[in-house]
Amino acid sequence: MRSSLDLSRAAPGGGLAATLRGLGVAVRLPYLIGGLLLFGLGAAVGEGTLSALPFALGAVVVALVHTITHYVNDAEDVATDELSEATLFTGGSRAIQRGLVSARQLRVVSAWLAVVTLGLALVVAALGELRSAALWLAMLAGGYAYSGRPFMLGRRGLGELDVAVVMGLLVPLAGAEAAGGVGPRALAVAAIVFVEAFIARLSTAYPDLQADRATGKRTLVVLVGARGAAVAFVISAAVVLAVGVAAAPWLPWPDLQRARALLVAIFAVAAAGAILSGYAERQRVVVPVLGVLAFGLTQAVLLVAALCE
Repeated sequence: MRSSLDLSRAAPGGGLAATLRGLGVAVRLPYLIGGLLLFGLGAAVGEGTLSALPFALGAVVVALVHTITHYVNDAEDVATDELSEATLFTGGSRAIQRGLVSARQLRVVSAWLAVVTLGLALVVAALGELRSAALWLAMLAGGYAYSGRPFMLGRRGLGELDVAVVMGLLVPLAGAEAAGGVGPRALAVAAIVFVEAFIARLSTAYPDLQADRATGKRTLVVLVGARGAAVAFVISAAVVLAVGVAAAPWLPWPDLQRARALLVAIFAVAAAGAILSGYAERQRVVVPVLGVLAFGLTQAVLLVAALCE
């Protein structure tokens, strides 16, 4: 008798080895590393001493939520990913398209991972870490809701905001909670990362504009169009500069923080320019590269400053 988690019932042409490989590919390692760095950044600006068990379990939860989010997204975006151009940052993992794993398997495995995540939240709640448990559950809900039914926020113009809330707010705050609690520095970091996670997601959504539109996936970029996306980048540049300058006094190396905010704003304006000039259509990777570089720069500067304080 086969269980619901029988991975040998693989995608067409696959076997257990191919399925396991597909599950690994669908994790999308660069994004996973980014999520763990954000959790570590939050811990670096916590208000007290890092608690080993909540921190270790929190890192596991971040990895689990990340995996669930990408598995569900791949399973729900099969038609869109078949039309979009695959790059390191866009177009899905292609694990399904390559015949390594099926959409059903990704859904089943993500459901079991969600059960594990719920169990870990109950464990830390029983240990008295109620705020950590609440943050973990919120991360799980937000990660699933991005693509999962019936919410599918990524198809309703709310995906960019959902990513910003989960990655920009909840993950760093969960890290801070594991290191003594959330204080002014953690809130300043969360405000910065929230805005810049929005920019990063907007940038990775832009190259999929035509594929998303053709398959009825109404991302924010689809709703506002190319010119609207350029305007959104300019507005985001102004917001990120304002937030960065306002948050700088609460963080180590304030002058560097202001310079970082200015550079990220320049990257966002450059993305808008690439769209309006048509360059983003000829070189489709340029907008996501600008957005991801800006987000990576922010993580690096904030983390180094916190650790070297």
